[in-house]
Amino acid sequence: MAIMKNGIMGGFSGKVGTVVGYKLKGKDVMRGKPKKRRGKPSPKEQDNREKFGYVQLWLKPLTDFLRVGFNNYHPNYQGFVAAKSYQLTHVVKKVEEKYFIDPAQALVSFGSLSPATEASVLAGKPASLTFNWKGGKYHYDERTMILVYDIANERAYYDTAAVKRSAGTYALELTKSYSGKEVHVYLAFVSDDRKNQSNSQYLGAVTVL
Repeated sequence: MAIMKNGIMGGFSGKVGTVVGYKLKGKDVMRGKPKKRRGKPSPKEQDNREKFGYVQLWLKPLTDFLRVGFNNYHPNYQGFVAAKSYQLTHVVKKVEEKYFIDPAQALVSFGSLSPATEASVLAGKPASLTFNWKGGKYHYDERTMILVYDIANERAYYDTAAVKRSAGTYALELTKSYSGKEVHVYLAFVSDDRKNQSNSQYLGAVTVL
């Protein structure tokens, strides 16, 4: 059964025969019902499944961060889906029959704002990381986006609206469970209204004190 919200000339939600109606980005969309697959997937299809599955798992701990970082990647898809598309197209590689993402090549934010010309991170105190950056053209209201990714333990610590970019420095306090762990660190910038972002910058792998 389907529901027609705007009469016979409008879109519908639900199923009518072999057609499914739903909304996508505020637009009424229809598609055919998926058919049940018969037989085993081909080697190429199985390989694609492994590739998609690997990228999905790699990005999963970053979901909330990606909603901001990839907010304007494409008119029809943003956030996690957009980030997944980017990594699949530009980053993921196959090494010794296994898929792999080099953290230094990955983007966790995408946009047109200017990146910093210099940026670094320092593990100077226990369970804390200090970020420093400078340079690049920017507006007064831009804020920093900080991401710390503990890949080995599939978890992330982040702030999508930290200090203003003009501050040039930020001390991120982590939980004690991060002490002794190697983490991969990213820096990006976002406008105060979150409508514009910069590409993320990879600051390297750091062992938290």
